[in-house]
Amino acid sequence: MITEKRFEVIINLLKEKEFLTLQELIKMTGCSASTIRRDLSKLQQQGILQRVHGGATLKTTSLNEPKLSEKQGRNTQEKREIAKIAAAKVEDNDCIYIDAGSSTYEMVEYITADNIVVVTNGLTHVEPLLKKGFKTIIVGGDVKANTLASVGSKAIETIKRYHFDKVFIGMNGVDLEKGLTTPDEQEAYVKETAMKSGAQIYVLIDSSKFAHTYFADVQIPQNKHALLLTSEKALQRQDIKAYRNRFVIEGGQS
Repeated sequence: MITEKRFEVIINLLKEKEFLTLQELIKMTGCSASTIRRDLSKLQQQGILQRVHGGATLKTTSLNEPKLSEKQGRNTQEKREIAKIAAAKVEDNDCIYIDAGSSTYEMVEYITADNIVVVTNGLTHVEPLLKKGFKTIIVGGDVKANTLASVGSKAIETIKRYHFDKVFIGMNGVDLEKGLTTPDEQEAYVKETAMKSGAQIYVLIDSSKFAHTYFADVQIPQNKHALLLTSEKALQRQDIKAYRNRFVIEGGQS
């Protein structure tokens, strides 16, 4: 099999399955281990895939972001699992920030702490927060039509005025090389500003977000640590050890 054909076969196999081990690729292509290792190295250099411990995963970069209503219907069970873990972090008398997004929306239902103050840039979060009797502050700014999130300079300036015990951030992608990413640069700035104002940072991310890269980086502030909250399904990924080497992860039975 010529090199170009092997590349095509490897890429198509990875499109069908998000992660393949070296042994799986050898078996599926009928090529030697040395050949597959060489092909994976070349494809990684081209930015097409990412080699991880024991295998490879296809890299994706996207500017597109679905509407919030579409995201709320995806991976619902996982998001609720993660939401319960996140909600349990909230303690009585906390002042917290809850980011816009479908996963963070789910956590509101499970918060049982008393006398908390919640700041949010998620318009959809306001009603359920008020129904639970929480003091709620909505961040002003430009509202994105697809995510119903407040963004822009006004949102950032408002968030800078506060200090949070805990910050809960939604994220579109997490990648071993690129880190945390989101499609919109304005939302990335809002997330980073909130994290800078938080004593403890939690990032809610379900299994579908792993090994995905979006347009804008979201940098964890210097001298701060973020805990990734995820699902049991995500912890079953074959490459989860590599992610644990890069990020602090909690979820499922961990």
